[in-house]
Amino acid sequence: MATYIMLMKFIDPGIDSIRQASVGRAAGKKAAKALGITWKQQYLLMGEYDIMTVLEAPNDEVVAKFALMGMTGSLAITTMRAFTESEADKLIKELQPPD
Repeated sequence: MATYIMLMKFIDPGIDSIRQASVGRAAGKKAAKALGITWKQQYLLMGEYDIMTVLEAPNDEVVAKFALMGMTGSLAITTMRAFTESEADKLIKELQPPD
């Protein structure tokens, strides 16, 4: 399974429902599980983004579906594929020198 990072910012009206964040998180975990996604961890952040969620999923398409489900008007979401050290080493090793 591949690792993905989702960075989220609260947008209106999402910021108005911050007190129900645990309800939204529970719904997110349920939706992730239904799609075959493993919810690893979620963090509340200080800075440019408000929330970071770490997921493991079988492919990009599944994560894209999950991200689209989360775009309910409460959050702006940026999703990134994250490569482990061993995955990065393998990619770099397979690089061909320029012609």
